[in-house]
Amino acid sequence: MAKQSVKKTTGPAAQKAAAPRARTAAELERPTPRKVTREQLIGELNNDLAKEFMALVQYVQHAAAMTGPQYDAIKAELLVHSNEEHTHAISLADQIDFLGGVPGVDVTQAHMSPDSKVMLEQDLEGELDAIARYRERIAQAEMLQEYGLRRALEDILIVEEEHARDLQDALEL
Repeated sequence: MAKQSVKKTTGPAAQKAAAPRARTAAELERPTPRKVTREQLIGELNNDLAKEFMALVQYVQHAAAMTGPQYDAIKAELLVHSNEEHTHAISLADQIDFLGGVPGVDVTQAHMSPDSKVMLEQDLEGELDAIARYRERIAQAEMLQEYGLRRALEDILIVEEEHARDLQDALEL
């Protein structure tokens, strides 16, 4: 019988795959933000906008599909989160337009599950991703001396961190 070789992967991708997933905002890695041009920043903001649209849709679907009396309070909170994600989308679209870009209409793929706890875990994963992205975006705005954008992103970040805390509480983390 032939011996199969196992290819070991090294580098950032392997380290990321081997690293445990963050469960709270405090556990998120804080890498050095990438330098971007104004045009690249507009592209990144449009990617963020697509994820805000997705979060809005995902929260609505999860609130409707979640079952069990233990989830009644968080279901109501998910609808509040959905409205806040809508507000974030409006803010991002305004900032993209102000920077000279065109706000996109793409929506990233939402996550669904028949399991209510998994839905909350999916929502938390999305919030932790948003927190990491907005931390980087704030630093990028600062590098480009876009202080109004930085402030708008800081306001969004505060709400995303609150969303993560709500979800962590619901998941008893």
